[in-house]
Amino acid sequence: MKVLFSQIKELVPELKADPKEIAEVLTYIGFMRDSISEVNYKGAKDHLISLEIRQNRPDCLAVIGIAREIAAYYKLKTIIPDLNKINYTERKINVDIEAKNEVRRVLAVEIINIKNQESPAWLKEFLSFYEINQVNLLVDLSNYVMILTGYPSHLLDGDLITGKIIWSINSQYNKISTLLGTEIELNQEGELLIQDESNVLALAGIVGAKKAEISRKTKNIFLELAVYDRAVVRRNSRSLNIVTDASNYLEKDLDPQGVDYAMSLLINLILEYCGGNINSSLFDFYLNKKILKPISMRLEAPSIFTGIEIPSNEVRDILKNLNFQVEEKNKEMILVTPPSYRTDISVEEDLVEEVARIYDYRKIPTNILPKLEVVANITPKNIILADELREFTTSLSFDEVLSLPLTGINKNKNAKYLDWNIVSTQNSVNENFPELRISMSIGLFSQYKEYIKKNLSLIEIFEIGKIFGEKEGKYVEQEMIGLLYSSLEDKINIFKARIEKILRYSGFNQIEFIKSDKAPRDANPNSCWWIHANGHNLGILYKYRPQEEKINVYFSEFNITQMTLLLPEIENNPVVEINNKLVSLDRNIELKKEDSIHDYLRVIKDKIKSEYTWSVNVIDVYEMVDIIRYTIRVVYMNLSDQEAKKIHSIVFDA
Repeated sequence: MKVLFSQIKELVPELKADPKEIAEVLTYIGFMRDSISEVNYKGAKDHLISLEIRQNRPDCLAVIGIAREIAAYYKLKTIIPDLNKINYTERKINVDIEAKNEVRRVLAVEIINIKNQESPAWLKEFLSFYEINQVNLLVDLSNYVMILTGYPSHLLDGDLITGKIIWSINSQYNKISTLLGTEIELNQEGELLIQDESNVLALAGIVGAKKAEISRKTKNIFLELAVYDRAVVRRNSRSLNIVTDASNYLEKDLDPQGVDYAMSLLINLILEYCGGNINSSLFDFYLNKKILKPISMRLEAPSIFTGIEIPSNEVRDILKNLNFQVEEKNKEMILVTPPSYRTDISVEEDLVEEVARIYDYRKIPTNILPKLEVVANITPKNIILADELREFTTSLSFDEVLSLPLTGINKNKNAKYLDWNIVSTQNSVNENFPELRISMSIGLFSQYKEYIKKNLSLIEIFEIGKIFGEKEGKYVEQEMIGLLYSSLEDKINIFKARIEKILRYSGFNQIEFIKSDKAPRDANPNSCWWIHANGHNLGILYKYRPQEEKINVYFSEFNITQMTLLLPEIENNPVVEINNKLVSLDRNIELKKEDSIHDYLRVIKDKIKSEYTWSVNVIDVYEMVDIIRYTIRVVYMNLSDQEAKKIHSIVFDA
């Protein structure tokens, strides 16, 4: 952005600072000075200040916007020149806005009997500072207004227009010849056009077409000034590889209400320099008017964030000087409504930044830490738990992998075990992967196959991500951790022990693997278990059906989202007063492979009274041909050695 010092002086007439100071102040309030150079303008010495507008400040891509900032800093008034009243006629323009979602606002008018000619010297000189080519008076005045106000406009030769003028989404045109002298191939994929009943007149917001080009012979014009959905302008500009001054402005979040002054200014200049008569009423399309809502702000907030004391009256004055409306809510709070052109302001922190920069960052000491307010940790608990699980699972020698949530049809069918329906996507990026995964096993098993191709047999991988489904007419998603483990030997118990370690580390203390009667197609139905923790089903563990490689492959996944909800209810490490010593006794037992050790432990716990039980755990597992030998350790409390041994013998012998 470039601005002449004389123009700032014209808009802020009480300003006393020199050009060098102004350039320095602009840097300190957030607009980095690129350069300042001495120039001649209108026969007098002047200074051209070049700035970098890095913030989301479309209002400061205009001379008026920069002048407002200077006025606010020096606590002065910005004087926007009054304009002559425009006498519109009652004749309506034949205009239709078909692309109502893409067009935010349009103003349009017809002016006749114009005398277009060469621009005066001052206007040519002015445009040269901005490296804009001079074309003719009408076009040059349009560019002049764009630089002053930040709003591009578009002029069409009224005698070259056929019938109605329409704003539409392209569905029939393949190319356009532009004012830049190039022929552009159109994609027919969402280009926003201005057209008449037979020709394209412009790529809206980007560049005009040759069809109704303004020339020295132009006598009657159609003048429009519009604000569009900036995403549409940006997409069309990038897809067609056309970047213009107009597109640079209109792909910003411009204020639709600002077009009124820009339109009036341009019409006044045309009537003053080119003559002519207004030949229509003012067409005004503005469907969704933005209602500005007040923002609550603590008067002490600027002091808290900057670490220095900023008086409350100074906070109010700075905001008012920036043209914010300030109302008192109570002694500690104010309600602040930003002007419509401040589209970047939405929360209290934005207001704090405004106060701090105008108050002057140079007043904040560099050798003192600010006394910042301690804010609440708003990180979702499931993210914290997922990070802890990631760290601990990695410590167990598992490697993390990442996969896409999209998958093929058969993959989901084979992995499905939940009572969810499978979800298909619309407009999938790859037609071979139209569904969202219903289990983490899909990505992990695909990764496993890639490792097998590299002759790796011992594979330990995990992934944290979301699974998706549909239940009772609602879409659901849950965050899961999935683990895959493979070995040449059968090591299901080692894998179970790893899963139990992870759950115990998370805070669960009653872990059970219960035989599942609902195994997915991928699972061996004789080696599939639900994972229960503290009485809740958290997930599944199973052995894959035999693969061609004859490798034992195991998979488990459990629900991080559910764990996050359950953990606050679990009492871990309770404080217990121990009156007597703890007595630890072991016993070896043998069970058939198909028998559940968890059912056995449940029976043992029921037989021992809770007031005598400190813990019951399996401390060793030895697998034989048909049976598994377990070593169970019971720790008794509130009993003597003899009493503990007696109960131990009765319980296990029974």
